[in-house]
Amino acid sequence: AASTSADVSSGRFGFALEATLPGPTEAFAFSGTGAFDTESNRSEFTFDFSSFAKLLGGLLTGLGAPEDGAPDFNDPSAWQIEAIQDGETMYMRFPALDSELPEGKSWVRMDAGAEAQAQGFDLSQFQQFTGDDRSKMLDFLRAASGEVETVGPDELHGVTTTHYRATVDLAEYEKLVPASEREEAGTMVDEMLEQLGSTELPVDVWLDEQGLVRQLEMSFSAAQPGTPESAEASVIFELYDYGADVGIVPPPAADVADASALTG
Repeated sequence: AASTSADVSSGRFGFALEATLPGPTEAFAFSGTGAFDTESNRSEFTFDFSSFAKLLGGLLTGLGAPEDGAPDFNDPSAWQIEAIQDGETMYMRFPALDSELPEGKSWVRMDAGAEAQAQGFDLSQFQQFTGDDRSKMLDFLRAASGEVETVGPDELHGVTTTHYRATVDLAEYEKLVPASEREEAGTMVDEMLEQLGSTELPVDVWLDEQGLVRQLEMSFSAAQPGTPESAEASVIFELYDYGADVGIVPPPAADVADASALTG
């Protein structure tokens, strides 16, 4: 299923993460949608970070951080982040930073490689959707171990699917990745073992009749080092409109400023 899904050249996706941390009274979440097109080497994303921004604003206020020059953490529209990747060029729109842009500009353009990292952005995850690394998003399913339970039929985005429940062993995943990535994978597995107490993660997967992954869902609890408290988190990732013309278009040139034009 992972290989079949990764081979499709275009489609759309959505994701949502919700977490409850020790201390704050309410959970924070972020979600987003996007599309990918490998033939044009383009992808696009929209992220909603408003819940996380509200939590961050509250933490900074509690720490007595100065408010002068700080973005408005309570304005949800300021934290709707858009990104379009066109080959080696990335366009980003981040309303919370509009005041840093030249007048009349709403998008920032940057090189998706060294320039983006110099500006503080790691955009490698974006390119996984259009490059050879896109399969990494699904590849960990190859590490499913033990019995796979068939939960039953379900419908997602108008498509008939079958819901399965399985366990992924990240220690096995470490053995499956290329040798050049094994050290990084091993570090991730060690961190998961320390925080979760196990390398095994339960996962729910929905597959359609063609064997394409339509949805993944995981929930887990991570212990906070040195304390008896833990953080609860759930993640949902869905894929749909496989093979569709997703129509990804970069923003108009008149709306775009180079990253070097940022004033702060």
